[in-house]
Amino acid sequence: MKVIQSKARVSDSPLPAQAAEAHASGAEPEIRLNWEALAAGVGLERNEPVLVALSGGADSVLLLRLLAESPARPAIHALHFDHGLRGDESLADAEFCHALCRDLDIPLRIERGAVDRSQRGLEARARRARYHALTLEAERLGLAHILTAHHSGDRLETLIQRWVRGDVLFGLTGPNPRLNLQAFSELNPTASTLSLVRPMLELGREEIRAHLSAGEHAWREDSSNRDTRFTRNRIRTRVLPELFGTSASRALEQLGSFELAVRELGECVDASTAHLAWERRGEHGPVSARRLSRSGLVALPGPLQRAALWRLLAEATGRGSGHKLLELVLDGLEASRSERHQLPGGWCLHLRSRELVLTAPQARANSNRDTHDLPVPGELRLPDGRLLRAQLLEARDASSPKLPPTEVELDAADLATELTVRFLRPGDRFHPLGAPGSRRLCRFLADASVPREERDGVPLVFSADELIWVAGVRPAHARRIRPGTQQRVRLSLE
Repeated sequence: MKVIQSKARVSDSPLPAQAAEAHASGAEPEIRLNWEALAAGVGLERNEPVLVALSGGADSVLLLRLLAESPARPAIHALHFDHGLRGDESLADAEFCHALCRDLDIPLRIERGAVDRSQRGLEARARRARYHALTLEAERLGLAHILTAHHSGDRLETLIQRWVRGDVLFGLTGPNPRLNLQAFSELNPTASTLSLVRPMLELGREEIRAHLSAGEHAWREDSSNRDTRFTRNRIRTRVLPELFGTSASRALEQLGSFELAVRELGECVDASTAHLAWERRGEHGPVSARRLSRSGLVALPGPLQRAALWRLLAEATGRGSGHKLLELVLDGLEASRSERHQLPGGWCLHLRSRELVLTAPQARANSNRDTHDLPVPGELRLPDGRLLRAQLLEARDASSPKLPPTEVELDAADLATELTVRFLRPGDRFHPLGAPGSRRLCRFLADASVPREERDGVPLVFSADELIWVAGVRPAHARRIRPGTQQRVRLSLE
């Protein structure tokens, strides 16, 4: 992925055909839209700094303009992600966004990332790439909220799409107004303090376009939205018009009422099972490994088991689970089996005798060949979000202070000025503190009670070719603090 900064100027674009027709007919939005009302609807302060996901479509253009026109005008940043799927049209979208932000005096970051159209799940992969870029940009700017311009049509399309693919009842809801991005930890685990906010979910597609048309504001139309190879486009262009044709204007209201009823029922069920939550125990395992007591789940009645399991998996992975997967897991629980289930997106659920363990894709994605540099002094952010720090300390008495497992002090004699960090490789050996000699590292991790599925996620810190710390587990014997130690290095894993 690379960043591009478009410098091309865009002339005043003519109104798209849809806008021109609406404007010519004198259509006006039913209510006067303003940022203050939208912000209050999703619990945001009107002057809260935000990052806007700007596609150039009518929805995101209106959101950006409402922010820019607000009397309280907050600090606004925008990001446009070019997936590179539509050639010159994609480039024109980026140029339009550049010109719009220039005119509104809003800083814009344009990112381009190639998405392989030959693989399955194009829409989902494009969405993950876009959200990844948004979370990284928000963190770079120190912002807590990312705004997207999803509207009521998106909400209903999502509801029908989930129904078609066989989600359980509690999955038949549209996008939430606010979403903690910790659920997308396979994209960016450090994003747990970020919120994805959708302030326009109560607005309709035509209402948005009518408002822009009334102000003679242009927007871009994405030609891929007419590609009926995508399920969502077929729902938008075929299913919803058919519903509106048979039940007139009540179709939208009825679908919305159904979605609200399901959401309210789900909230009641969530409240009755709220005592069940993932835990993160153990300092050495991947930060994305989650645990849940098996007994608490199996004690519930069958329908609540299913609902609680769906919620727990959705909270952790950011994805709903279908009937088939839930039934397989529940059958394993009922039969007291220990087994492993592969989940969508690369997540893995392990059923153990006493607990359920959920591991994220990032925990197993650490390549055996990848190494990362840790300067001394300095810090290193690992791919799964954990932070390694190295500090040089002057010598004091020969005793080592009592430190938690995530910190260690070692003899810094002849230490490399830049340490390297990698993960388990076949053939690795280690001489742990207090042991008579070296041994196979995988055997050492097993004896140290590191679960099999977490061993690939334990960081290994090297000075040149010397393994000096199995992070969070044990330091090397040769690096222990001794009476002759002149300088120490303190390593910590956060």
